[in-house]
Amino acid sequence: MDKEKLSTSADLLRLSTLGISFVLCTFAGLGLGLLIHKYLHWGTWVIMAGFGFGVIASYVILFEDLKALDSPRKPPAP
Repeated sequence: MDKEKLSTSADLLRLSTLGISFVLCTFAGLGLGLLIHKYLHWGTWVIMAGFGFGVIASYVILFEDLKALDSPRKPPAP
């Protein structure tokens, strides 16, 4: 298989998982906020803080993946 096609396929696979990881991080942060609120009986601000941290984590993952896709690759060795 051609290495260029394999590289392009790997990039497309990475891009297709960005949406899933964005949603999962957001809901994980929200879920942790809900669990802390339920079991530790802190204020409702914990739910919003968990949601905020989930969104921030989503954007961090998004920017890291996009930066990795934009970085130049080494040409294949002959």
